[in-house]
Amino acid sequence: MIILITGTPGVGKTTVSGLLAEKINAYLIDINKLVDEKHLYTGIDEEKGYKIVNLDDLFNELDHIVGEIDYLNEYILIEGHLSHLFEKSDLVIVLRANPDMLQGRMKTKGWNKPKIRENIEAEAIDICSYEAFEIHGDKVNEIDTSNVSPEEVVGLIIDVIKGDKKFPVGSVDFLEYLGKF
Repeated sequence: MIILITGTPGVGKTTVSGLLAEKINAYLIDINKLVDEKHLYTGIDEEKGYKIVNLDDLFNELDHIVGEIDYLNEYILIEGHLSHLFEKSDLVIVLRANPDMLQGRMKTKGWNKPKIRENIEAEAIDICSYEAFEIHGDKVNEIDTSNVSPEEVVGLIIDVIKGDKKFPVGSVDFLEYLGKF
């Protein structure tokens, strides 16, 4: 089973994915590490400090890795804010978080104002959920991580994997924050 864990920066993807991988004994692919290790980017956005990822190269590398794993009998977690753009999936989890909370986390990381504003706006308008739904349809679930522990989020994801719960796209709404930052 291929599970994509996505969301804007700061929602808890890396923490939750690590805990989930341990809990369900999954093979974990961290897109950020993969991009760095395989140099799957073409440059750096000077204003915001982002790596400009070559998506074709990234998806070819993911295809190669997934092709070597028996994902019918094993779990593969692909974690990163670009993971939802990868077309192969059995389940997509979009982690969401309150934009006020995200702003605080991003400031703590020392991010500049344009980068913070761009990410807060992306969270407010559900960009990851929208893009994921466009590609993966009803395979997509969105979970608000704002007021729950990472361990609780893992429990919710396991419930989704088992088919016991569903968190459809549109169940989390932060539009009231649009234009606030």
